[in-house]
Amino acid sequence: MSAPARTRKTPPKMRHLFQWCAVSLLLLASSPALAQQHLLVAEASTSAVAFRSQVGRVVTFICPANIATNREIWGYDVYRVDSPICAAAAHAGVFTPGVSGQVTIVMGPGAQSFEGIGRNGVKSSTSGPSDASYSFKSGQVGQIDWITTLERVPDDFHSPLTLLCPPKGHADAYVWGTDVYTSSSAICVAAVHAGVITLDAGGRVTVTLMPKQETFVARVRYGIASQKWTNWDFMSYGQPYRLSAASLSSSGGGPRTIRLSGFTGSGTAIPIVPRTIQVSGFTGTGTATPIVPRTIQVPGWTGIGMTKQKLRR
Repeated sequence: MSAPARTRKTPPKMRHLFQWCAVSLLLLASSPALAQQHLLVAEASTSAVAFRSQVGRVVTFICPANIATNREIWGYDVYRVDSPICAAAAHAGVFTPGVSGQVTIVMGPGAQSFEGIGRNGVKSSTSGPSDASYSFKSGQVGQIDWITTLERVPDDFHSPLTLLCPPKGHADAYVWGTDVYTSSSAICVAAVHAGVITLDAGGRVTVTLMPKQETFVARVRYGIASQKWTNWDFMSYGQPYRLSAASLSSSGGGPRTIRLSGFTGSGTAIPIVPRTIQVSGFTGTGTATPIVPRTIQVPGWTGIGMTKQKLRR
């Protein structure tokens, strides 16, 4: 299948710029209920305001090592929705400045007040009511959107990421590469192109960052047409990545081996060894042993059941 005419005529970097502008305008025009996560990498001012109407949603971010955590936040354990996420993560003790790290929040309902307590070198202020909040949860899988990318991932971040692509997706966002994708590629759309999930079902994917690569080839697979990119600017956009299906262990529970009697852990039956059961009156082969009559002496009775006559003295 040949590439669309606009793809042949528009340089890759210009396409990337057009895409970024289009997505930004879409986010600005959208209502809070429709707001989506564009980048996994958080900035110093990144808060959870965009997700305030999505109570229960789990969202993952990457906090860079050198991000400023001296931002004003409100609350502790449960934070006001407009509290900068990385500063709150440092306050909660789930992120240590100086080392890039992954943090995951769960969106919560509003509250009448948020009490501020200083912790871990981060100041938190007391605040009045807010219509939404969030808290930090480890071991949960963050749900991204079909436009979310991995741009600007810090060089010192190398951990695999397990993320959830929601069902009923769309292929409107661009993908560059095949099997290995540029950081500007929409993660969920790339996962469909890689054959890991489908647009209709979505699902969990594991993102593994890859070494520097300058050329990415185009290919049409599973209804997705990826684009070609040459002379990839690694320093500007960040690390490329590969996708795979996420195991259950990535979400806090893992594959478990259930051992049943008579079976090995691989599910293969262990050969059953016949055993001889000794039952009284029977031999091990199941043949009855001839019964020999025996005389039971009971006081006052003979062996045939007759009473003895009592003698008068």
